[in-house]
Amino acid sequence: MTDLKMLDCFCGLGGASSGFAKEGFDCTGIDIINVGYPYRFILADMLTLKGEDFRGYDVIWGSPPCRDFTRLPDHGEMRTGQHFKWKIPKNPANGLKLVNCFLQFVRNAKPQFWIMENVANLANYMQLKPQAINSKIWGGKRHVFYGNFPSFLIPTTRRLKVHEKYGGPLRSWERAKIPLACSLAFARACKDALLEKELFV
Repeated sequence: MTDLKMLDCFCGLGGASSGFAKEGFDCTGIDIINVGYPYRFILADMLTLKGEDFRGYDVIWGSPPCRDFTRLPDHGEMRTGQHFKWKIPKNPANGLKLVNCFLQFVRNAKPQFWIMENVANLANYMQLKPQAINSKIWGGKRHVFYGNFPSFLIPTTRRLKVHEKYGGPLRSWERAKIPLACSLAFARACKDALLEKELFV
């Protein structure tokens, strides 16, 4: 079997990569800052990269920042002590720059499978329709998955509440971390499909 490679764009802490690594994928992450990604890491702004330079990956995952699409109220409307306030008002047009950048990156990189994860409200700003929905990835919020990944049953996964693990509000990259059970399910589905393709080539 050929070595399987996974590229994790907007990788953060590497939650999406963790399941793929456990399934034997060689994982590489890209982000504008390194907040502790545990595998091979490329420090870069996705807006400056060309997909053509990243051909050869079997799976490309992207989790563009979701704060511009969240249903949470803007700065000044949230109760302090329960939620954080936005320092900068939400701007869906700005958020779509990164979403569209990732989609163009994938078109040019030509992986076997690609996955884009975001909050459910992103679907209101795009013609592209999600392929799957996980209703309980983070505190009951619905996260959606776009892409051409194999069909499979996405597990219901709930993370610990904010104060159960950290004793205080989570930072953005902690809130965005994909749970291992979800990552593993995607990794196994992609691996099985890739192995099946290899058998029939």
